[in-house]
Amino acid sequence: MINILRTSHVCIRVSDLDKARYFYSELLGFVETEKDGDYIYLRGIEEGQHHSLILKKANLAGLSYIGFRVSKGEELDKAREELENLGHKVRKFREKGINEALLFESPEGIPILLYYDMEYVGDLRLAFHRHRGVSPVRLAHVNYMVKDLERELEFFKRFMGYYETERFLDKDGNLTVVWLTRRGDSHEIAIAKSSKNVPGFHHETYYVHDVKDVIKAPDILASVGLWDSIERGPGRHGVTEGYYIYLRDFDKNRIEFFTNDYVVLDPDKWKPIVWTYDQLRYRSDFWGRPIPQSWLTEWVPVEDISTGQLKRWSG
Repeated sequence: MINILRTSHVCIRVSDLDKARYFYSELLGFVETEKDGDYIYLRGIEEGQHHSLILKKANLAGLSYIGFRVSKGEELDKAREELENLGHKVRKFREKGINEALLFESPEGIPILLYYDMEYVGDLRLAFHRHRGVSPVRLAHVNYMVKDLERELEFFKRFMGYYETERFLDKDGNLTVVWLTRRGDSHEIAIAKSSKNVPGFHHETYYVHDVKDVIKAPDILASVGLWDSIERGPGRHGVTEGYYIYLRDFDKNRIEFFTNDYVVLDPDKWKPIVWTYDQLRYRSDFWGRPIPQSWLTEWVPVEDISTGQLKRWSG
């Protein structure tokens, strides 16, 4: 088992960096650490690391990779050996702020980056005069789609050290969605099963401090005429108890803002919450409101780590 500290950052593809900067930084309030060529590096107000969200200029929307921080440098050597023993192709990788990292794909084809040391630039917790938009606090979780959920789940539990907090069953009692955590949040990773358009990336989520910040997000977008970017919510999930809003950027990448979920205080005592099919309505939205069809059927492809091109979907 690799000693993972947390889910660290996400690199997503956007077609126009200026429009993406306007959406994420000027409107929503992400802190821009720097722009370097075809990349913009953003972070939340309580994140001292160089970035937690990378905007990468590309021709089509999609996920480049999800980053995870390990507990010490030696874990990278251990990870490489174990991954290669498991048959994974592993590449050495560098990005802005990180000199040494490993890039590989999960069993179901999700690009994953492991690193230990990222440049530290300091947080803006008490710099209230610099807080803008919805004041994103920190990366909370990622959500993606795979064909073989059980296979992916086994990898994240046995190799990455995550454990289940909640799981969802279909009408036949089969597992369709699982929530996982490493540090004790309600979830840091959500993995869903799909028979088509896989592997796919559904969304990344940022924590905010107050329900007012969740509501502020659609207010901001509506005030500049971006009504079509407001996809789902505001609402409250039955799962995790959190308040949420889902938005789409100019390239249809999805982002969620989220607050007021629970924390697992005693992992050794925790029993995963199981949601059955007949609880679907209030599991997804505790107030029983329907889920938009786009949220159920639309997400973006992921990159092939060997070519840097988006993978063709199966199914």
